[in-house]
Parts: sequence; C-alpha cells; structure tokens
Amino acid sequence: MFSLRHNIMDKKSPVVVINSTSPDFQVCVTNNRSVGSLGVWIGDNPFDFVVPITLCQIILVSLISRGLHFLLRPLQTPKFTCCIMAGILLGPTCLGRNERILDILFPLKQASCLTTLSKIGTAYSVFLITLKMDVKTTLKSARRCWRFGVFPFFASFLITMILLAVSAPDGTQKEVGSMYDIPNVFTLGSFAVVSEALTDLNLVGTELGQIALSSAMISEILQWITMGLQFNSGGDEQFTLVLLIGCFGFFVLCVCVIRPFVGYVVRRTPAGKPMKEAYVIFILLGVIVMAAISDIFGIYFVIGPTVYGLIMPNGPPLATAVIEKGELIIHEFLMPFFFLFIGLKTNFNGIQEHWKIALIFQAILFVAFLVKLLVCVLISPTYNIKPRHGLVLGLILSVKGITELIFYNRVEKLELINGEVFSIMVIHVVFMTALCIPLIKTLYKHHPRVLKAPSIYEKRVRTIQNIPENSEFNIVLCVHNDGIVHSMIALLEACSPSIQNPIYAYVIHLIELLGKSTPILLPMNKQNRKSLSVNYPNTNHILRAFENYSDNSSGPVCILSYVNVAPYNSMHDAVCNLAEDNSVDLLIIPFHQNDQTMGKETTTTIRNLNTNFLACARCTAGVLVDRYSLLSIGLSKLYFHVGIFFIGGSDDREALALSIKMLDRPNTRVTLLRFVLPNSGVPVDRFVISEEERLEIIKDDSLVDEFKGKSIINDGDDKAVCRELFVDDCIQVLGLIRGLGGDYDLVMVGKRHNIGDFKDEEMSGLMENADQLGIFGDMLASNEFCNGRVPVLVMQCGAKRVKKLGKL
Repeated sequence: MFSLRHNIMDKKSPVVVINSTSPDFQVCVTNNRSVGSLGVWIGDNPFDFVVPITLCQIILVSLISRGLHFLLRPLQTPKFTCCIMAGILLGPTCLGRNERILDILFPLKQASCLTTLSKIGTAYSVFLITLKMDVKTTLKSARRCWRFGVFPFFASFLITMILLAVSAPDGTQKEVGSMYDIPNVFTLGSFAVVSEALTDLNLVGTELGQIALSSAMISEILQWITMGLQFNSGGDEQFTLVLLIGCFGFFVLCVCVIRPFVGYVVRRTPAGKPMKEAYVIFILLGVIVMAAISDIFGIYFVIGPTVYGLIMPNGPPLATAVIEKGELIIHEFLMPFFFLFIGLKTNFNGIQEHWKIALIFQAILFVAFLVKLLVCVLISPTYNIKPRHGLVLGLILSVKGITELIFYNRVEKLELINGEVFSIMVIHVVFMTALCIPLIKTLYKHHPRVLKAPSIYEKRVRTIQNIPENSEFNIVLCVHNDGIVHSMIALLEACSPSIQNPIYAYVIHLIELLGKSTPILLPMNKQNRKSLSVNYPNTNHILRAFENYSDNSSGPVCILSYVNVAPYNSMHDAVCNLAEDNSVDLLIIPFHQNDQTMGKETTTTIRNLNTNFLACARCTAGVLVDRYSLLSIGLSKLYFHVGIFFIGGSDDREALALSIKMLDRPNTRVTLLRFVLPNSGVPVDRFVISEEERLEIIKDDSLVDEFKGKSIINDGDDKAVCRELFVDDCIQVLGLIRGLGGDYDLVMVGKRHNIGDFKDEEMSGLMENADQLGIFGDMLASNEFCNGRVPVLVMQCGAKRVKKLGKL
C-alpha cells in the first residue's frame, strides 16, 4: 500500500513524495504544476501557468483586432485584415521582438495548447465554410460565364511562372526555399473566401456576385488540378498509393455511412421546425472526429472537416441550426487562436537579409494581380458587361483570406517554402485584402444590371397605362409566407383575365439565405420541387395554391413559379432583373406589417427590402396592405367593390388605369373619389402654373374621362362611379379621408402627389410609413379609415424611375 504526501499550499516544493508502509521504500517524482494557478494569494504568478496565459492571449488579440477595425474603419479595412494584423503585432515582428514579452505571452510550455486550439478553430471554420457551399448549383450557373474562371487564372499563373523563372537569382534557391518552382501556390484563390467577401460586401445576391461565385468555383478547380499534378510528379509512388487508399477509405466512410445518417436526421425533423439540440451537438462533435480520422489516415487534418461539410445538406433545417448555434463562438473565440498562431509564425525580421528578393517577389505577385484584372476587363465585353464591372469582378476574384493562410501554413510545414517565404505570403494576403475590398466598395454601386444583352424593350417605360390593347398583362407577385396568398390570388382575379388580355403571373417565394453561401432564383419545375422540398417545404404549398387558382380562374392566368433564396439586403436584385427580362408591367410586394406575428427584427428587415424594391423597380410597383387577409372575401360576393382615391399625378394614374382594367370583370364595381385642388381640374391662367403641371392636369383629365366613358358604355349603371370632392389643401384632403367610408373590398391610391401647392414630401416625416405608402396611403392603411380593415394597394409609377436609372 502506498500513500501520497504533498503539501499543495507549498508551490515551491520540487517533488511529490510517495511513501509505502515500509520505512525503507520511498519514490520521488517531479512536481510539474504548470497548467492552472492556485491563485495570487499563495504567491503564484499567473503567467507561470498555461490557462491564464491562454486566456490573456484571446483577450489581447480580440481587443487589438477590434481596436484596429475601429481605427481603420474610414479606410474600409475588412475585419479579417485587422485580425491578422493583431496576431502580427503580438508576434515576434512587433511586441515579440522583446524576448521577455515573447517569453511571457508565448512560453514554450503553452505552445502545444496554442497550436491545438488554433487547429480546432481552423477545423470548425473550414467546416462552416464548406457547409454553406452549394457546389452543384454554382457549377450549373458557371457554364454561362466560364471564361472568367479560366482565362484570368491561367493568365496570372503563367505570368507568375515566367517572371519567377526569369528573376530567380543564382545561389539563393536554398536560402529562400523553393518558391521559384511552385508558382501555382502563389496564385491560389478560394471560392469560400470569395463567398465570404461577397456576403460582407452585400453583393452575394447580385448578378455580379453570382458571376464571381461561378468564376471562383471554376478557378479553384483548375488550381487544385495543377497543384495536384505538380506535387505528385516525381514523388514516392508507394507513399502516394497508400495516401490514395486512405483518401478512398475516408471518402467511402463519408458517403456511405455519414451522409445517410445525416439524411435520416433531416427526415426526422418536422417541416418548419428547428432541429433538435442533441442532433446539432452530435454534428458539431463530428467535426473533431472527422479531423482526427483524416489525420489518422495520413491526410491533412483540415481535409476531414472540409469533406464533412461538403456532404452535409446546406440550408434549413440542418445547416441553419448548426450555424446559428456555433458560428459566433467559432469566429469570435476559437479563430483568434489561429490568428495568433499565424502572427507568431510571421517574422518580418527574418526577411531583412533578403529584402531585395522579398521586394522582387511581391512585385511579381502584384504584376500577376494586375494581369488578372486586365484579363477580366478584356473578357467582359464578350458578355456585354461594362469594363468597369469586369474590373470589379477581377478585384473580387483577387481577394485573399483564411483558406490561403491555411494552405500556406501547410506547404511551409511540408518544407516546400521556408519561414521567410511564409512571412512574405502573409504580407501579400493582408495587402491584397486591404486593397481589394475598399476598391470594390468604391467602384461598384449596385447597378441594376451587369450581364444583359441589348433589347428593343430596354428604354420602354413599363407602366399599366402603356400596356397595348389585346396583349398579355405581366405581373410579379412576391410572397414571404402563406398568410398573403389568398389576397394575392384575389388581386389576380380582380385584374380581369380574359382571352384578349391574359395574365402572366410570376409568383416568387422570397426566402432568406440561411445556411448557404450561394443565393438562388430557380423556376419551380418538377426536378427543382423535389430537391427543394426538404429545405423549403412551405414553398410547394404556397405555389400550389396559385397553380390551383390558375386551373379555376375566370380567364386565362398562367402561373410561373419561382423560389428566390437570397440575403434580404440584396434579394430585390434578382427579382427586379427577372421583371426587366420579362417586360413585367406591375410588381406587387406585401406590406411589412401584414403579418402581426413576425418579430420586430424581421419586420424591419422586410421593410428595408420593400424600400429597395421601390427604389430599384423599373416598372410600376404596388405595396399591398392587408393585415387581416380580407381581400379574398371579395371573390364570393356578387360585386367586387374597388375604391380609387385620386388626387393626381403619375402614381394615381397607375391606380386608376388598373381599376379601368378591373372594370372588364362582370362582377366588379369601381368608385372613383377625385379630390379637386384649386389648380386641378379647372381652367386656370397659364402664368399661374408651370407647363409641367399643366401637362400633368391634362393627363389626369384624360384618364378620368376614359373612366367615365366606362359608365356610358355600361348604360350608366353603377359599375363605374365618379365623385368629385373640391378641397383647398392637403389638410382638408386628410380630413375628408377620415370621414369617407364604404363597403370596399380594396382601396387603391398613388404614393406620390406633387401638384400645385401640394408637396407631400413636406408631411412624410409626420407619418410612420409615409416613405413607402405616401401620406394618403398611410392614412388609408391606418385605423382612422374603416378601422384599418380595408386592404389598400399603394401604387408607384415606374416612369420617373426609368428616366433616372437611364443616366447611370
């Protein structure tokens, strides 16, 4: 029997003594207490122990990176660059030049802990990046812009290879490593980095962002092919064979065991419900397991989490739950250890002896960067893209990030490059990211179209008033959830589809991009319905309701179903492009306060989305306010009663033009309430009003006369009723609206009214939603009109918007 004897309060005790029951037997072992401190109260120095040092490191790197990001914000420096700079500042290049500080912050006994935490952070970060990837969708869209992925890569690769071969100095090969033999390493670009950069720049949902993602995917495939051919040529054949067998076994494990299990977990999750926490924990734990297995198989430990993320189904419910639970802790608390690790390995002092070679090397890489930009500019006209947008695309494809740093660390560990070249490449990554991101923000201003063939309809003003007789009526309907579906269907029916005027309705289900890196706008054919039914089960339910209406409508209504998965801040781009490509005359979006169950954050997000729609739509846009989903009740009534509040102007004329189309429906009644201001509707002296206002009054009177003519055609029945209300000013109009009521199924009004002395911008700040509904639309949508229960459609004419966008 043995007994342990050691006074834990005596930190200076060098040994632990183990005594047996025999007085002649005694064993002494070293007391190596270096992990956790017992506290300063017994004389412990916190920096003598691993845990306090590790905590101090993460605090310092987080504070310094945040401070740099705040200070460099005027220069639009990305956060990634600030994190790398924080690691470099704490490393041997700056603070670490003092050996005492370096020993305190990075002691040898803590090195293994720092390395382990950095690798864990790297594994999880790579897993999250690959989990968001939608490789199949990206490759499908890559076919139309493949030249941007092929030619810029080969141009930069070849120029780098040539310049390195020409400038390689004699006698320095052994000193600076083999950087002159592996040019493809230094032209490395990453789809994941491009995707993250586009997300940060709010460009991932734009047309330019889609082209960049497709090009980056093609470019990365070519890069790995060239590197695989170079690194495996002339190697040990036996080692290569064993490595390939290990890779194959690992691939079989992922595809045949893990993916079916994950599919079972997804099927077990009810549609629209969050995934169970136990499943999320199990999947996150699998990242460490896969890293360990790939390391055991002789593959780089990052490959395991990479393949693990790629085989996972992206999007909801799995990817969204995993990202929501783990992204913050991984990026903010684990990745700082990786930045510290990179900063500790980066030593600019070591390249002082070869500073000329370092400058030449950086110059070569910069020339390769310029060549890539030039090739993108030259290729852009072949796709009818402006050279300026081609330049922006080249900048996006040149952004560097975490993937490059992981790879450079790997090739340095394999002794393909030495520490000096590694430091040079870290400089290059920081410099390129710090240069490209601000330039992209400066040069690209969210133009409406990037990739577009010339069209005879390009300068046509797409409004309801300009729809030719006996032609189709093209409408885009945007839907967030099923609460507004019946109202949208009733609105389609009210638009009076007929054989002479069929309706083509592009119904788009808008879904926030979560758990994916690639936004999509897909037509819902049979194949897409099947593939998207797991991630977005409500989409089929919503779109099927419109298709059922198409089969039972009073006239020909063709439903063209789409799903748009994109970030809310750029979701409008794809929809507006679709509307422009199909010469859509009316785009209808639901009001952000229709669904009372949505949280404040979601409501604000949809409000901002609607603002983007109204700002970018090149056709007439309508905001449908229907908080109680009462619009569908009109279908079962004998008459569908529509009220038009007409003050004057292009927006009101669009509302009146739509109501005139509605009159073609047999069971529809339209009541026009025209507010006559002192300078509208009556002859006035030409010197009192401007020529532009006079022209507006003529257009108003002409359309009102057309409406009155509908009543004459119908023998004076009450299908088309016009009432003129004489008012003196805006205040009187608002007062009349409060008192006007009626059994309306729908009320329509224009958003903007600028006639005579009436400028509604002056009062827009007094109402909550006047920026989207106008002051009269806001009044009609409030509880002061019919207790707020009448649906309201607020119209904005696209004519002025087209004129402004034409100057871009």
